Amino acid sequence: MRWRHYVYKHIRTDTGEVFYVGKGSFRKDRKASYERAYDNNHSRNFHWKHIVDKCGFKVEIFASCKTDKEAQRLEKELIAEIGRKDIRKGPLVNFTDGGDGHCGIIASPELRRKRSLSSRGPRSKAWIAAIRKARKNGGNGGVVKKGDKLPASWRKNISEGQKGPNNYMLGRTGKDHPTTRRVIDVKTSKIFESVTEAAELCGYKMKTLYNWLSGHRKNPTNLRFI
Repeated sequence: MRWRHYVYKHIRTDTGEVFYVGKGSFRKDRKASYERAYDNNHSRNFHWKHIVDKCGFKVEIFASCKTDKEAQRLEKELIAEIGRKDIRKGPLVNFTDGGDGHCGIIASPELRRKRSLSSRGPRSKAWIAAIRKARKNGGNGGVVKKGDKLPASWRKNISEGQKGPNNYMLGRTGKDHPTTRRVIDVKTSKIFESVTEAAELCGYKMKTLYNWLSGHRKNPTNLRFI
């Protein structure tokens, strides 16, 4: 049976060597087609194009997968087995370890510069719209940056959820806080149930004591986290 998702190889016509591994899927509004596997232009990197310009390529449909997750796993395994050229592990011109995302990519100085410039300032309206659509469909939608605004209904719900009895953290301070850590005086072996309690009884500011205990500042006391 041919499942919707698949993993493919691109093979040099001159040496028969595999030089690229990818994955694709059939579009729901079309009949089964390996369109992505045979695409020789869309988003291919310059190393891939250099090889194809030189000798052309053949396509091998390596596997048919029931789910995209299975295709991602198989693509990653295949890339790891054959090896990437950019990290001197093999002949593949893939720039990532496979699967969704950019895991394993080696960013050039120019790419890092572009990313730095892109991360500054507010995002465009089109970008924000795409993020909201992704979140609506169940994705995390990326990272919200300076200048971005959540929909008014979201902001209202967040605000209401933090007021009065709706705030699940109401009254949960000190030892009642879900992430509290006990503190011990290593000299006297006295145990405090929280940083707040230790600070109050020992005469320190809570934030200062926390910075000492967590290692952000040199600890001049006998107090330690348990």
